[in-house]
Amino acid sequence: MANEPTQQNASVTATIELVLDGEPLQMQLTVPTGPATPGQLLHLLRGLTDAVVDSAVEKSTAQGNPISCRKGCGACCRQLVPIAPAEAHRLRQVVDAMPEPRRSEVLARFEAARAKLAASGMLERLRAPARMDETSRRQLGIDYFRNGVACPFLEQESCSIYAERPLACREYLVTSPTEHCAQPTPDSIDCLPIAARVSRALWQLEAKQDHDGLSWVPLITALEWAQTHPEAPPGASGPAQIESLFKLLGAAPAT
Repeated sequence: MANEPTQQNASVTATIELVLDGEPLQMQLTVPTGPATPGQLLHLLRGLTDAVVDSAVEKSTAQGNPISCRKGCGACCRQLVPIAPAEAHRLRQVVDAMPEPRRSEVLARFEAARAKLAASGMLERLRAPARMDETSRRQLGIDYFRNGVACPFLEQESCSIYAERPLACREYLVTSPTEHCAQPTPDSIDCLPIAARVSRALWQLEAKQDHDGLSWVPLITALEWAQTHPEAPPGASGPAQIESLFKLLGAAPAT
C-alpha cells in the first residue's frame, strides 16, 4: 500500500528529559530512524529552542526582569543574523513557495539589501564570516548594524515569517528598555540569559558534516548561498545526530 511505512521514511518518537544548566527540561521528539539531513531535524530544533527560551523567560520574569520585546519593535531585525546552512536552504524553500507578487517583493528586498551592502564594502566581508576570529566577527556585527539594512522579511517592523524565523532570532530577547535597541551597546542592552544556544550547536553539528567546515552564513546572503551550495546529503541517523547535538549543548539526561 502507498501509505505503508518504509525504511526510508520510518521515524521514532520518544519523550526525553534533560538538564541544562541545572534546569530540567522535558519534551517529545520525533526523528528519522535512518540517515537524516540537518534540515529534517530543523522543526525539532525549533521546538527545543522555544522550550529553552520559554523556560528562561519564565525564570527571568520571576526574578523581576520581564521581556521588553514587543510586536512592532524591529530594531534587532537590522542586526547581522547568523544562520546554519540548513536554515539557509529552508529560507530558500520558504521564499520559493511564496505566491506572487509577494515572492518578487521579498526577492527585491534581498537584492536591494545586497546592493547597499556592496556599496559600503560590507558584502565582501560577509562571504565567509564564520572563519573570522571572535574580535573580527564582533566588529563585523557592529559595522553591519551601522548600515541600517532591515531584514528582507521585516514588514511593518514585525517578522513576516515568524513561524519560520531562524534559531538565532528565537534566542534573542532583551530585558532592557526597548529605546536602547536603536543604538545597542554592551552597557545598554541586557540580553535574556538562556541555558543553551541550540543555534550554535547546530552550526557546530553542520560544520563537522559538510560545507568545508563552514558553520554559519549571514541571513542576508542566505538565498544566494543556498542557490549555489547544494544541501548536504543525509548523514548519520536521526537519533545519532540528536545525541551529538545534546553533547554540543552540554545537556545531560535527567535522573
